[in-house]
Amino acid sequence: MRCPVCNNEMELGFLQGMNRVAWVKKPHRVSLNPKQGEILLENNTIKDFVFSSWICKECRKILVDYSDKEIKEG
Repeated sequence: MRCPVCNNEMELGFLQGMNRVAWVKKPHRVSLNPKQGEILLENNTIKDFVFSSWICKECRKILVDYSDKEIKEG
């Protein structure tokens, strides 16, 4: 996949971590209920989360694929 910012080739991998992940308009404490316009991508206090993603090491951007996740929208 080509980077949409710099057009260099991106490397496929995974974005991995623990607990909650949300896309928000302004930084704030992530809660169980996303605010309007926000998306709670992962809410797991027991195990880690994994998202397929592509990284561009040239311009330091990451594209995340969450199409296989059940999400909660605010």
